Amino acid sequence: MLQKRLTTVLLASLLTVNAPPQIFAMESVNGPQENVQAQCDVLRDAFIWSLFDPIGKVLAGYDDDRQFMVDKLVEIKRLEQGQYYWEATLKVTTFEGAHNPPYHSYTVTFTNLFSKQPKVVNVQRTERTTYLQ
Repeated sequence: MLQKRLTTVLLASLLTVNAPPQIFAMESVNGPQENVQAQCDVLRDAFIWSLFDPIGKVLAGYDDDRQFMVDKLVEIKRLEQGQYYWEATLKVTTFEGAHNPPYHSYTVTFTNLFSKQPKVVNVQRTERTTYLQ
């Protein structure tokens, strides 16, 4: 059941990236675009949320069991035309508590190429020497 939901979320995300915004409009094409942007944001957030467990496993591999936030979806792209294969790169920051500084930054790239689950393609870890204001 979880695998089916993940597949649905990933499919919706890929469709969002490659479909014209008018497809998702709840009103006419000439109407307000706020709904289109809101739906794209929801689909992006759902896609990112579907990667929380794989991100947690990546961080555990670095013995980093802190909380994390996804700062940015850097890139998402289709790997093969006509297929549901994708590659996504995210920027992630670990932290402890709401008022403490961030500890590490990660740039993680996942793919589902020939896999039913997201696989890690690349991880870059950076020590945080300066803190966000």
